[in-house]
Parts: sequence; structure tokens; C-alpha cells
Amino acid sequence: MAETSEPDNNTFPSASGDIVYEEDLNEYKVQLVISDDELSASLSLYPKKSNEALIDAQGVINILDKNGVVDGYQMEAINTFCAFACKGKKQDNIIVAATYPPVPGKDGWIEPLIRTEDDAASEFNEKEDGKLDLYTLELFTCVEPEQKIAILHPPETGEPSSTVTGKVLPPLVGKELELRLGTGVRLDGDGCNFISEIAGRAELSENTLSVSEDYIVHGDVDLRVGNIKFPGFTQISGDVLDNFDICALKGIEVTGTVGSCHLISDGDVSLGSMTGNGDGLIRCGGNLTANYLNGVTVECMGTVTIKYEVRNCIIKSAEKIIVTNGVISGGQAIALQGIEAKDIGAEAGVATLLHSGIYFPEEDQLQMLKTQQKSIAIQNKFIKKTLGPLNNQQKKDTSATGAIQKRLEILQQRLELLTVMQKEVKQQLNAFVFGEHEGNAKINVHQRLKEKVIISLDTVTEEIRLEHQGPLSVVADSANGILRFCDMTALTVNAEEMELDEVANDTDVETSEFIE
Repeated sequence: MAETSEPDNNTFPSASGDIVYEEDLNEYKVQLVISDDELSASLSLYPKKSNEALIDAQGVINILDKNGVVDGYQMEAINTFCAFACKGKKQDNIIVAATYPPVPGKDGWIEPLIRTEDDAASEFNEKEDGKLDLYTLELFTCVEPEQKIAILHPPETGEPSSTVTGKVLPPLVGKELELRLGTGVRLDGDGCNFISEIAGRAELSENTLSVSEDYIVHGDVDLRVGNIKFPGFTQISGDVLDNFDICALKGIEVTGTVGSCHLISDGDVSLGSMTGNGDGLIRCGGNLTANYLNGVTVECMGTVTIKYEVRNCIIKSAEKIIVTNGVISGGQAIALQGIEAKDIGAEAGVATLLHSGIYFPEEDQLQMLKTQQKSIAIQNKFIKKTLGPLNNQQKKDTSATGAIQKRLEILQQRLELLTVMQKEVKQQLNAFVFGEHEGNAKINVHQRLKEKVIISLDTVTEEIRLEHQGPLSVVADSANGILRFCDMTALTVNAEEMELDEVANDTDVETSEFIE
């Protein structure tokens, strides 16, 4: 409260509110004003002379009480008001009672159970070796169907209040949250829990909650984005830098270039080009399309279609491998339904291996079992070779019996485990049977089949020593153990049909020669 300056006359200033009491007494003039909202009461008093007993706090309270002001007394302000008045100083519109408006309740709000863009990772994950993982960030949350992704909290009720005249002011309820439902999300029965209807990326943006099966990166995959693990489809408009991996179950599309990375998907994979430096990996359950591959291992359950060049790669396809306008140079290509390229082979004489007509998942499984069997046999032989000298050493050196005995026990346990593993692998090998797959042991070359190309079709494996000019189709003559070079036909024409035709033609020639 501040002391007011004395007016030039004895007229009270204009009041802001209702004048509820005004009186001219023998010792002073007094006026009481209650504000329009009734949240404050102000008192004006003009003493006619100074008098220490002019008015006290109880006198002010009596004036307030008699005129309906029953709450919010400001005792410090009242005491100061009385002290100045007793000294003969005029007081204008001094607030002597005040209350506060009701406190609004908390607005409705949403509690996300997912990671949002506002929660972008501020810390890197720590790997098992204690080093920071700079490539794995948590920029969003991948959710599954029927997963709870957010909770809607209703607005809360605030605190009530009252006016200086004793009127009760009811509490105010907070504002409702204006939240919009995007795709892939529904509210449950109570209207408070948000449930994902699909697997995908949950997002809360501008009060819209949604789940998307697509993850689109506008730019490169680098330290800003990190590795991607996503249950839907991922589209990259830029490049994927070295050592960043993408696992997107429903498909991957990269407009630019991919470095030494791993791309894994159950769907199709499409990219501009990939230079894997021998460490790149593409594993897809659908088809693969690209312009250029170099130093990449590909395991594809669909057709591999490369526009220009495959260089020093291991390409495995459960359907076809097609290089539409370029070369397969170096490395290895394995396909079930045929291989086709403009040129095949490397200029520098680097070996290029082609194998058509086999289903690579079964072939890989068989080779893995054989490798396990060989590894177990080597370990078994090594342990047995070690046990003899250890037994002899234990007999000779009694002082070291404890340590030797411990080592013997470890080796014996390992030997027993290897025996069990050896039995299991042998059973799997004995039970292994190749499935029935519609293969086509055939290679199509449009222009040149170069030297140092090793072709394996059915039971025939042969190295090309002299360059062949296309267009031609290569098939196996299993009966004679050689490859046949025929006029080119489409991969839709089966090699077995071509082989029968060749045999029939040869028979006709031999018969006509015999008749002559």
C-alpha cells in the first residue's frame, strides 16, 4: 500500500466500483468502495484534524463488516491506513480487503508411452565393451498391434475461492486437450487409452497421434539418423553412409548410394548403387533392383535385377539374376531359375563363378552342416591328442596333479559335448533332403562370355578357356559331362527342354549319316 497525496478539496476521487458506504462524521469523512468483481474493497478517509484516537483497526473492520465486506481483510494495510489517518493524513482508495479469483485446474494432457521427436536421443547407447555406439539412436518408437501408446488425462478441477462479500466462487475446470487421431490408432472403451492398430512408427506431432507403416528419411542416413530398425517400409531420399544398417521388414528404397552397410528386409529392396568393400550385405525376402553393386553379398528370395554392373559380389537368388545392360565381373552368382547378362567375366582374368539351377537356402544349410561336422572332427581329434600327454604328465609330476586334473576334467567335458554335437549333426545330415524346386540350369549371355568364367550347371562344372561371342545360352549336357553353347532363348525356356532338343538333333544327324 502506498500513501496518496492530499487532494485540493474534500471531494473523494472517482471510484472504480460500487460506493457501498459514504458518511461525513464529526471527525472525518469516509467512503467504502467494492470493486465490480467484488474481489477487493478500498477505503478512503479524510480526517478533519489529527487525533491519535481517530480510528483503529477494529473501527475499520466494523465499517467493513456492517457494509457486507466479510472476507479477505488485509490487516497490515488496515493498520497502516489507521496510523496515517490518526496523523491527519488523507487516505484515498486504500485496499483494505482482497480475495483472489479461483485457481484454474490443470488442462487435459496426453502422456505418451512412446519416444517422440521432442525426445530425440541426447545420449548414445553403450556397447558391451563399454564403448559408445555412435550409430544407434532412438529417434522414435516402433510399436506392435494392440500396443498401448498413450494415455489421455482429462482436465482437472481447480481450487474454489470467494469474494470479499462472502460469495462462493466455484472452482474452474482446465481446458480439454484438442487431440486428433491419425491413421493406425484408436481409442479404447474408456476413451483414455490410445491403442495401435498396426505395427509401425508411432508419432505424436502437433497434437496428432498416429502410427505409420512407412518411415521416410529426407536426406542421408548418417549420425543424425543412425541405424534404422523398423517393422514397416523405409524410404531414403539420400545416401546411406558406411557402417549404418537398415532393417525394415516390409521393404527398403534408397534413392542414392549405399556404402559398406547391411540392408535387411522381408520385402523388396531397391537402391541406386552399393559399394560394400567386401562387407556390404543385402538380405531380402522379395526382389532386389539396383544400378550397380560392388563388393556386396546378396541373399535374395526373389529376382535380382541390376541395370549396369555386378563386380566382385556374391549374389544368391532363389529366382533369377539379371544384369540388363552390363557385366557380371568377378565374384560368384548363384540362382535357381537362370542367370542373364550382357557380358560375363573380368578383363584381368579374375575368376567369375556362375551356378544356376540350385536353391541356395538348402545348399547353404547343407554346407553349414558339413562345416560343423568338419569343425567338430578337428576339435575332437585335437582333444584326444592332448589327453594322452596330460595323463602321462599327471602320473610323472604329482606336485601339479591338481592343475592337470582340472584341465583334464575341462577337456573331458568338452569331448563329451562334442560327441553329442557330432551325433546331432550326423542325424541332420542323414535326414537332409533337397526340396522340389522349379529350377533352370541355364546361363544367357547377350554379348561376351570371357575367359576364366567357371560355370556349374547340374552335374557339369567347366571353366571357360576361350572367349565366346553371344548371344548364346549355356546349358549342361549331363549325359556327356560337358556344357553346350546354344542359340539364346529366354530364361522362361527350360534348359532341360533345350538339352532334349540338342540330343534329338544329334540323333537325327547320326541317323542320316548312317543311311548314307
